[in-house]
Amino acid sequence: MAANRNAYIADELRAQIHSDALAAGAQLPSEATLMRQYQASRPTVREALARLESEGLVMRLHGRGNFVRHRFGTITYSPATSVASLPEAVDAAVTTHLRTTVVTARSARLVAPLAVPPHTEFVQYTYVSQYMVYPLSVTRVYVPCAVAQVDVGGQKLAPFGDDVRQGLIDAGVRIAQTTTQATSRLPTADEVMTLRIGAGTAVLGIERVSRDDTGQVVEAAFLTLPGHSARIVHPPAVAVLTVENAPAAQEEDSAPSPWEGADSLGQSALEWPACECGQPVCPDKPASGDGPDKEPSP
Repeated sequence: MAANRNAYIADELRAQIHSDALAAGAQLPSEATLMRQYQASRPTVREALARLESEGLVMRLHGRGNFVRHRFGTITYSPATSVASLPEAVDAAVTTHLRTTVVTARSARLVAPLAVPPHTEFVQYTYVSQYMVYPLSVTRVYVPCAVAQVDVGGQKLAPFGDDVRQGLIDAGVRIAQTTTQATSRLPTADEVMTLRIGAGTAVLGIERVSRDDTGQVVEAAFLTLPGHSARIVHPPAVAVLTVENAPAAQEEDSAPSPWEGADSLGQSALEWPACECGQPVCPDKPASGDGPDKEPSP
């Protein structure tokens, strides 16, 4: 009965979102309001909201409430070109933040996936992109320090780190082979915080490794996209692509992964700029109402 009740509540709210009765950026009724409206328990209401969050319809801001996500279309990734693409209407409105640091293969957990010595030094380029106030992606690009020094400090950053790859080409580095692996999996704790998605929301993890004529790794990129807004386009036979389904949850004692990164990418580590769009879900401005468990003030 409880399962049917939370599905019913989710269906009702989903219909309101699709009909724009709850428009993009609108705050959903508080949990207390939904409990009274549907005569449901708090766990049942939260399960209904979690369904909508996993579908990419709702974004939950801790202490502020649940808000309708803006539907911007689908991000596509082509292994044939090793490029991720945004809908044209969205691309110009995307902002990207970049952090650069030097790491070792051991600290960045690259020894196993790239088969390199633990002491190998890499420049790590960490990109976090967002559309308006909605996080889109997290990308970590690694270039061995011995290969080239790439300057990507231009005015317009590529949201998925493609300017690093172009910088290598401009520096005369020959990319002879690129392999891509795409995995549907659950997000890491860092990705949940940075992308503002639920722990049960599937993500598309893309691992791209490029090598030169000698087989040396010249670039490795790890791109994370919310699964509800991303897809792989079918590659030609020359590209290498595997798709796996991850287990239901990542165990705490599982092997380290470069997806975790060498540092936290949550809001505590990333300075989100002040939003001038006036959207109620801006992370630097309080939302209307008193959060998910309280009634909005009159």
